[in-house]
Amino acid sequence: MKMYIIRHGQTPWNAHKCLQGRSDVDLNENGIYLAELTGKALRDVTFDMAFTSPLIRAKHTAQCILAGREVPIIEDERLIEISFGIYEGCCYAEENRQVPQQWIENFFHAPQDYVAAPGGESLDDVEKRTRDFMEDICSRKELQDKTILVSTHGCALRGLLNSIRESNREDYWHGGVSKNCAVSIVTCNRGEKPVLVEENHIYY
Repeated sequence: MKMYIIRHGQTPWNAHKCLQGRSDVDLNENGIYLAELTGKALRDVTFDMAFTSPLIRAKHTAQCILAGREVPIIEDERLIEISFGIYEGCCYAEENRQVPQQWIENFFHAPQDYVAAPGGESLDDVEKRTRDFMEDICSRKELQDKTILVSTHGCALRGLLNSIRESNREDYWHGGVSKNCAVSIVTCNRGEKPVLVEENHIYY
């Protein structure tokens, strides 16, 4: 099995540094453009199927990548983004910050100290469900010879990749948040540990 795991394209909230989480925000014009460029770069990859977060920005990205192809797209709740609870929609840019400074700094730079906002989801929960997705997909006999697109989000994508390598909570982001439409490639043979072949490749 070969998985191409992509973070969704840019949205208006990405551009303005607003926390999206579970908020259902679609791609902006640039996000569509980046997804289409990535799709062109991957046009020679024969995808058999795609799994996507149920949020529109991830689904739209998968649709752009697979435009013109007859590839089934399956929604999976385990790929949804982390919930930021009461801080959803709030800006975290320094010049217009609407969330506690230490809280957002912990999220991005000291994840070992991050505590979910009221109504939000912990990093433990994100890692648990994304690990469950990875183990489930890699164990399915009917998928062993397939090439799969996985469309998800920044924090959830990091959970997926962290599930297949040794990492401490301090290193949750492994060098930083993936750029929009960055692609990571994972191979997996049933009964064997998944292998991260390439990480955060940009095709634009």
